[in-house]
Amino acid sequence: MPYEISFSKRVPVSDREQYLNECCIGGDVVIHRLLPLVQARYSGIQTNQEDWGWFIWFRRGAIRLAVDVFTEDPAQGVFRVHLTSRMKRFLAGDKVIDTPELEEVRALVESELEAWAEGPLLVTHLHQNGN
Repeated sequence: MPYEISFSKRVPVSDREQYLNECCIGGDVVIHRLLPLVQARYSGIQTNQEDWGWFIWFRRGAIRLAVDVFTEDPAQGVFRVHLTSRMKRFLAGDKVIDTPELEEVRALVESELEAWAEGPLLVTHLHQNGN
């Protein structure tokens, strides 16, 4: 199941107009901090802003992985990062599952954010119902 990592880090924001919503403000800074880790290890990398935040989507073999960043409080620099892995099912769409690849991504992201964040991280292993 997915992981959620909550942390605080005040980040520089030069132009608030570039963001689609409040939940996007500063998320690009977090994405740019994590992107080199992903680029060094995975393929099929996509990154962009959506109306809910920022993402890095990538893969290793048949496993699709995601780092999704949501801004909780732009003024205080409070962020949530969701980490997920999915496997395509024949005629049934993708299924969110725990994989060794997800554990690897969690360890990489957690290590990078621990070194960068202002204060401790809160890491939660989410269940199918979202908590």
